[in-house]
Formats: sequence, structure tokens, C-alpha cells
Amino acid sequence: MSSVHQLYKRLETIGKGAYGAVYKGLDVRSGNLVALKIVDLDKADDDVDAIQREVALLTQLRDAPNVTKYYGCHLDGPRVWIVMELAQGGSVSSLMKASPENCIEEKYVSVIIRETLTGLAYLHKSSVIHRDIKAANVLVTSSGNVMICDFGVSALLLTTFSKRNTLTGTPYWMAPEVVQTVPSYDTKADIWSLGIMVFEMIRGVPPHSNIEQLKVMELIAKSPPPRLTEADGSKDMRDFVAMCLKESPSERASADDLSKTKWVKTTSKTPVALLKDLIVRYDAFIARQGRRESLAQLEDWEEQEQQE
Repeated sequence: MSSVHQLYKRLETIGKGAYGAVYKGLDVRSGNLVALKIVDLDKADDDVDAIQREVALLTQLRDAPNVTKYYGCHLDGPRVWIVMELAQGGSVSSLMKASPENCIEEKYVSVIIRETLTGLAYLHKSSVIHRDIKAANVLVTSSGNVMICDFGVSALLLTTFSKRNTLTGTPYWMAPEVVQTVPSYDTKADIWSLGIMVFEMIRGVPPHSNIEQLKVMELIAKSPPPRLTEADGSKDMRDFVAMCLKESPSERASADDLSKTKWVKTTSKTPVALLKDLIVRYDAFIARQGRRESLAQLEDWEEQEQQE
């Protein structure tokens, strides 16, 4: 039996997931690039169950649209290698860094949300709550395809009417029912997070981003839902966000219903290839950053030489 090191070659680090680091990897047999999520079970403490749950969920979701494709899982001593599809474009939050004030234009946001909704609708019909929908957990491939990733904190609802009661996710994107003293929520918690993700992409940051996490949870529970303004974009987009950010989960639209809204339907003929613009912009941004760093190093060397 081949060891995982014979099957896959680990390349550079590309991110950190809920559990473990994620690397760009090479499938030695096919020559294809993959994503390798490597978790050290010795350091994972009580999170072994969560890792097993993530692998089980990924296996169940192999054919899900707009969800990271799962290729397999390998044990390497105390480490688990989870092999997944690689999104060469990176996360939406990474792509935002190349835009003015970290904001993405509405024409791109609507396509990203349209594609994310396809994945969310499938997850919710499969009784899965993602529980951490945000720009950092939505990836773009080199061809512009959108994929939901990081199922480290996802939950499988045992029945359609089940509700979860654990505090899980990232505070700024949490729904009011999730931050209650005794949380009780279902798939509609993801819909709230999706609305906050639109806010995040349009404004560059989620609401309350200047406030520390513990205080944010208090604010979310007590404050009225955040709203976009006319300066942020179209009325259709503002209406869409308002449908996501209803205080009562039962009043929030489902992923299927949101896919039928005017704002999303307007993009029905827009190809995902449009999102390649964001990747080109990001690549140029990284190249400029590299040049700046090189120039800074050069200035340092010149300064050192002068001092010597």
C-alpha cells in the first residue's frame, strides 16, 4: 500500500482552516494540483470528533454543486491528510484585498452570491448547516467557479425539524439566534451569514468589525439587523440583504427562494468567467506587493552599504 507521501507532494501553505493548515499539493500520479488539509491529531485535542465529522460530511457531499470536491483521506502517523479540489483563485476574502478599500463591485458580488446559493440550497436540502458562511470560506477557481469550503464546524441535522444548540462560527457573521444564552437554530442561520457576507463584500468588512468579538455577540443579540444604504448599491441588492437579515429565522427566505429574487435572476445569464477579472486584479496586486517588498529590501541594502 502506497504511503500518502508517495501519492501527494506538499507544496506551499495556502491557508488555515477551522482545524489544521491547508497546503497546495501535487497528485504525483496525475500531475494535477490539489488542496491538502493536514491535521495533527496529537495537537487536535478534543477536535478529533469534529475532524471525523468533517470527513464524513465531505464524503456525503461528493456530488454537491458549488462545494469543495473531496478526493479522499489518508492517515500519516498522527496526521490526517484530507485531499480536496484546489481553488487556484483563492478565497473571496483574499480577492477583496486587491480592490479599493477591500470592496468588490456589485456585478461580481451578485454572481458570487448566485453560485453560493446553489451550494447552500443543496446543503440545506441535505440537512447540513454550514455554520461559518463568510467570504473567507467561499473559494473561486481559476475558471471562475465558486465553491463553499471549510466544513470543520458544519453540523448535520438528524431531522428536518432539528435545531442545533451549540455556539459555533465566527461572531461577526453569526445570526441573533446563534448568540443567545441558549442558542437554538437551523439552516436559516446560514442565510443570515450570507446576508452579512454581501455586506462584507460591499463594505469591505462585516458590521461591527471595529468591536471585539465578545461584545459583538451582545450587540448582534440586541441590535436591529444591519442594512445597506443607497450609496452601497442597487435597491434589488438592498432588498436581497433585508430578506436575509430578518431578526426572526422563520421570516428569512430559504436559499431556493433567494435564488429566485430579482437581484439574483438579473445575473442568470452572466457567466462565472466574469470572476476571472477578480483573479487578474489580485495577481497584479500581488505582483505590485512583491515589487514593493523588493524595492524596500533594495533600499535597506543601499542604506546598510552607506553605513558601512
